[in-house]
Amino acid sequence: MRRVNGILFGMLAILACSATLAEARIKAGDATATHAYLKARIALNRATATEEPAVLKAIGALEAQVKAECPGVLAGAPPHAKGEKTNESEFEITEELLAVTFGAGERVEHPAAARFAATVRPLRWSNPRLTKLLRSLAIEQALQSAIRPPDLCSDLKFWVSSGYTQISSGTERFLHRLGVVSSTTLIESEPHEPASNFLNTEALVAYRLKPYEDGVDRRLAERALPREVKITNPALKPFLEAVGGVYVALGRSAAPAG
Repeated sequence: MRRVNGILFGMLAILACSATLAEARIKAGDATATHAYLKARIALNRATATEEPAVLKAIGALEAQVKAECPGVLAGAPPHAKGEKTNESEFEITEELLAVTFGAGERVEHPAAARFAATVRPLRWSNPRLTKLLRSLAIEQALQSAIRPPDLCSDLKFWVSSGYTQISSGTERFLHRLGVVSSTTLIESEPHEPASNFLNTEALVAYRLKPYEDGVDRRLAERALPREVKITNPALKPFLEAVGGVYVALGRSAAPAG
């Protein structure tokens, strides 16, 4: 028994030593940048949670605007039956509608997003790709939350009057702006990286930042970079109901599920 215990103790000591050596190999600059980034993410998460009532109010205001200016405007819009083919304009209008609805909440969060971007911008890691990724994601979030909304009702009325075939110049300008902002971040693949990370930027950031975390920052990372939040999460119910209210006001039966 003593020999078995001795072996186990030795193995644990080796593992502890390996972890200590791994942390010792983290450069001071990387450790400083990582700690600052994670603290900033926690501050952003807190601000987002605090602003939830204001976000719901902003989406509610959009619903009220729709009810006043263009109630039921999309009641007759395609597709009229499952599997029905639609043209390019339908996809463009859907993109605008999603961006405007979710953007109502994002604009409330813009000051917090801008502060986060200002904190992340000067941070630098020894891995240039990591530096570029984290900076660009933060900047993109700030830019997107600052986009001015188009005249949604006017754009939708134009599309309806065209027989659901043409989009307005307002829709074109808005979608162009979205495209410019979304091109801020160019994610470059790295060897042996899970492909699923490219569909979840939170997972991508957590994966690439992990080698630069010490013991303390690993615990911070659990708070700063939560696991993927599923659409079925009860905490999202008030938000999804608010978004659904906008779609119902427009004449749609419900908002998209994801």
